[in-house]
Amino acid sequence: MKRRTKILLWVIAITFTLVLAALFTASWYMYNMAVARDAKHVQVYAGDMDSPDDDDEVEARKTFEEMLAMFEQGRQWLRNQPTEEMEQQSFDGLVLRASYLQNEVDTGKVAVLLHGYRGDREEMGLLAQMYLEQGYDVFLPDARGHGQSEGDYVGFGWHERLDQSTWIQQLIAEKGAAQIVIHGQSMGAATALMTAGEDLPDQVKAVIADSAYTSVKEELAHQMQELFHVPRFPLLDLSSMMTYFRAGYTFGEASTIAQVEKDTPPLFLIHGDQDVLVPTEMAKELYEAANGRAELWVVPGANHVGSMFAAPDAYHENVWAFLSQHVEM
Repeated sequence: MKRRTKILLWVIAITFTLVLAALFTASWYMYNMAVARDAKHVQVYAGDMDSPDDDDEVEARKTFEEMLAMFEQGRQWLRNQPTEEMEQQSFDGLVLRASYLQNEVDTGKVAVLLHGYRGDREEMGLLAQMYLEQGYDVFLPDARGHGQSEGDYVGFGWHERLDQSTWIQQLIAEKGAAQIVIHGQSMGAATALMTAGEDLPDQVKAVIADSAYTSVKEELAHQMQELFHVPRFPLLDLSSMMTYFRAGYTFGEASTIAQVEKDTPPLFLIHGDQDVLVPTEMAKELYEAANGRAELWVVPGANHVGSMFAAPDAYHENVWAFLSQHVEM
């Protein structure tokens, strides 16, 4: 073999190895940023709020800060309520924890409230107050890998759907839950819809999803494009493979759309028309996939999980109008 040919083959081999190493490193970084529990550099795209001279961005920052303040009020309210701690052991041996807030009046109605990505049960305080005032008991679980629950990864709703199914059986057996409503926000909304596609007991009457994504794969592809301006292939596929080996699921199988195509309880989809973290188009895709089992409310001027702040009166009215069709009030 000629010397020049040998050199060329070595260059090709070294280049190929470097490319593989770079892709492996990038997929490892993506897993540790997006999926691992103890991520140190979590990044999500929710719009550009770093332009102080742009009036729209200034208003967006103000709205975001107001939302954070309201969520904090909800946290403080919840911390002052008498709650019971509950536990379950998951299908893969994790200890998962939750709070149960008993209503003064026993109605047999329970609202299961599911928090978002990198959050915990306390961020659902505002909704907990809303449901408690309407005669519901309130159940607030920490998702696996969040809050006080065990787990070293985020399942984005896929493994959590099995956890919620187990919680529901526990609520029926231990709390006598006769009518159950599941209400989730963001990742919690996707979890609610993924749970809806399971073989649930008749006690689950309705599911409300505020700002849900269509699938983990599509949401992460959207985030990659907005944050890093890179195409989904091959990095997303390699990261999905790494997630399979480290967390036991792939991004492709974690499909909210596939779950809502099944025989679910009635669904109410809520989404802001200014949501750039989870594009509003995803809500429309979920609505179409539900084949007549869903209602869709797109809220003008609302950003991600911002509908209850952009239109608080309408939010309450529409939620109760939907539930009145499926829950004995």
